[in-house]
Amino acid sequence: MELKRYLLVLLRGWWLILPSILVAVSAALVITYSQTPIYRTAATFVVSPSSAFGDVNEVIRGLDTLTKRDAILATYAHIAASDTIVKQVYRELNLTAEQKKYLNVTSELIPPTNIIKVIVESDDPELAQTCANLVGQKTIEYIQALDEVYDMKPLDAAYKPRHPSKPDTTQNLLLSVILGTVVGVGLAFLREYLSSTGQSIAGETIIDGETGIYNRHYFLQRLSEELSRARRHHYPLAIALLTVGRLDMMPDMRLPRLRNEAIRRVALFLKQYLREEDLVARFEGDTLALLFPYTSGVDAEKLVQKLHTRIEWNVFDLEEAGLKLNLSAVSGVCACNGDHTSRDVLIARAKRALQKADGEGYGTVYLFGEEMDLLP
Repeated sequence: MELKRYLLVLLRGWWLILPSILVAVSAALVITYSQTPIYRTAATFVVSPSSAFGDVNEVIRGLDTLTKRDAILATYAHIAASDTIVKQVYRELNLTAEQKKYLNVTSELIPPTNIIKVIVESDDPELAQTCANLVGQKTIEYIQALDEVYDMKPLDAAYKPRHPSKPDTTQNLLLSVILGTVVGVGLAFLREYLSSTGQSIAGETIIDGETGIYNRHYFLQRLSEELSRARRHHYPLAIALLTVGRLDMMPDMRLPRLRNEAIRRVALFLKQYLREEDLVARFEGDTLALLFPYTSGVDAEKLVQKLHTRIEWNVFDLEEAGLKLNLSAVSGVCACNGDHTSRDVLIARAKRALQKADGEGYGTVYLFGEEMDLLP
């Protein structure tokens, strides 16, 4: 049932969750499209023994040496992204300060191969392509002058990127939706927490101070809410007023404390036979109010009759007073079928039905009928 409760919190807080998502997505779009698009491309190069090695055996030994000497490959990769190489490329391409602003050159060794990747980012896709290939060319020239033992040769030339790599619009939107949802859900649960805290503080408006069960105020509030839902979705709703009888058969039960405890025991006893959406509350004195959503008058009458039987068969043990009570009840039931019957009219009809039942004696359940509206 916890899952159902959480889902209800989310449904009640949709007006917080949806705006949070929209705000987050809007912010992500503004940030994304306000940034300069950056294009990324790469050229790859392979390092191998040069022709300086003589026969095949020497070439094999050279390859073996190369695989064991990661420092050589790391050095070549570092040279490719060094200031020396990059500045040579800048001079040859005659780049302006504006073109250099978003230009970034890096390199990496692809383990466990002898392949070096030169990566270039720029706000100009064509410049990124040209720069990546030229960096590789300048690196090859530098290495040839530095070391004749190994060669660095082009493997795959850089391509002209069609789409920017930064910012990643799809990723940004996805993250914004997640962030907005998290914030919205957090606000929904915070609202629910503050609401429940407020109810706890103002518990006297919800809980009957003498019995510890829901009071008349809360019953009327829930009845109003359920009536509104019943009208919107066109389903029946029933209520019952149940008066606990035989409380005066023992002198001690005239004490308010014991009487209230007996009413509380009856309410808790009835609750275990009701659905989660049903409600039992103290209406006034020895009378309890029951609310049955999605229930017709006939079905409510049958249900209350069963509750009467259970009350009569049960022994209510008031341990503190050393009393065992055999109780009974009379009830008035009325219902509406998703029409525009008001809360006050429904309560008045239930009271009239209860009066009718009370006149016929303990154990009686009376269902209000339209003919009763004609009676004085």
